[in-house]
Amino acid sequence: MSLNKLVGGDCGGNNPLVQLSQIVSRDAAPQFSQADRFVNEFMAQTSGPQTFNMNALLNNIPEVEKVGKSSNGGQKINQVSNLGPQTSMPWMPGPSSFMSSQSMFRPFPILQQPMLHHQGPSNVQIQYISESELQKSENDDVKAKATEYVDNFKEDDELAYNQFMSFMKKMSAGEINFTEPVQGEQRKMSKDEILDEMAEKYKDEWAKLSDVNDYWSSEAANGISEEYNFTEGNVMLENKSALEIGKEKLKMGDIPGAVLCFEAAAQQQPDSAEAWYLLGTTQAENEQDPLAITALKKSLAIDPRQLDAYITLAAAYTNENLPKFAFISLLDWLKASKYNDLLPNDIDPKKLDLKDLESHVKMLFLRAAQINPSQIDPDVQNALGVMFNISQEYDKAVDCFRTALMVANDDAKLWNRLGATLANSDKSEEAVDAYHQALNLEPGFIRARYNVGITCMNLGAHKEAAEHFLVALNQQLKAKSMYPDSSSNDTSSSTIWTTLRMVCSFMGEHDVAKLVDERNLTELNKFFDLE
Repeated sequence: MSLNKLVGGDCGGNNPLVQLSQIVSRDAAPQFSQADRFVNEFMAQTSGPQTFNMNALLNNIPEVEKVGKSSNGGQKINQVSNLGPQTSMPWMPGPSSFMSSQSMFRPFPILQQPMLHHQGPSNVQIQYISESELQKSENDDVKAKATEYVDNFKEDDELAYNQFMSFMKKMSAGEINFTEPVQGEQRKMSKDEILDEMAEKYKDEWAKLSDVNDYWSSEAANGISEEYNFTEGNVMLENKSALEIGKEKLKMGDIPGAVLCFEAAAQQQPDSAEAWYLLGTTQAENEQDPLAITALKKSLAIDPRQLDAYITLAAAYTNENLPKFAFISLLDWLKASKYNDLLPNDIDPKKLDLKDLESHVKMLFLRAAQINPSQIDPDVQNALGVMFNISQEYDKAVDCFRTALMVANDDAKLWNRLGATLANSDKSEEAVDAYHQALNLEPGFIRARYNVGITCMNLGAHKEAAEHFLVALNQQLKAKSMYPDSSSNDTSSSTIWTTLRMVCSFMGEHDVAKLVDERNLTELNKFFDLE
């Protein structure tokens, strides 16, 4: 209802608000609070089709507020402090400089006292009737209605002897009773029987529903496919030397081109463990972990002796937030290595919960590292570093990766993992140095390039971060010319595009952010002065 309808009168008569006042004055007990008297005084001043006299009401508000405060003990309106803490993104190592801590204060109104107070006890008498009385009353009503119907139409020859009239006569005579009480024990037994019947009928369906947590932690629920999703229109399928060409492209730093070659090789030789392994490890460097996991699993199914594949697989599972699968992969590494004697025969790791599984794996790898303390095994230290990353024990992970690099200084993957771990432990400057070591060894290492961009974001160097993301995207689109229809194929990472757009927004370059939405790499390169 609009305010005009409430306070304005129709055809010159009193307005509805005045009429309500008159009714209340006539019928209600003359016991009013001080606030109520103010209302009545205001109503008395209003006669005929006058406009709403707000000034008269406002003049009395200070005194009303005094009454309210005296009754509430001087209580003030509460305020809610909405303090925004420093927000850390899932992919972001530690607190970010661009997420400033701000405070917003917003009044939070408390419930006000009602204007009209209830005075004295109510004269309304509440009566309670039992269930049996209610059933008797309902039955009497039905019987009375049936009798009324029979009396009204008993003289009608067409209705006198039909089935409905016969039915109504029985009801009026009390021969039919619809409200016979059901015994409580019988009702309870009937309910139990129904539940038992439903439990038996839907046993299988409920068993599936009870297993829902296992589904959401499964590979399928996290976008990991059993079958590898090959790129369409790959011209390398016609080249029988795709595997060797892929190796050459990998050496030159052309990661996307190598991916297409290895995809072709895997399709040409689906039983080649080497083709699947190279495809998996290259996709991991290409910031495509789900595809890397599928390819590595296929490689290990063909040849379970590829030790490095297990550690790369564990790292990919960690990136996809699947810690249980990562721990299982590390155990598979132990099983395939010279440390397989450490595995107990009476424990099934797949039946352990996550916490017990983590303790089990940690104990076994620490034993492996202690077998020969005077000699460093970089694979054991690498696996320990991955494991400590899963448990977020970053300082221990840093020590493990640095120990491994003492004997494997030319491993770009180790440098990248060290950089990521340093970034996660709030050592961004040291992380950048580690990433640069990885990029010096493999200039086309897209994941390391992306990680440098993330670290620059956290340091507040947004322009430099955007430049690193663009370099990574340019590298990923190098292989575009290898497609018959290059305009319809995009092998770039959606994750990098999304992060680049975020950086442009932080820079205040909203027009540039639109270029990111259009994936207009040419114009983006011009804006950031990249060749």
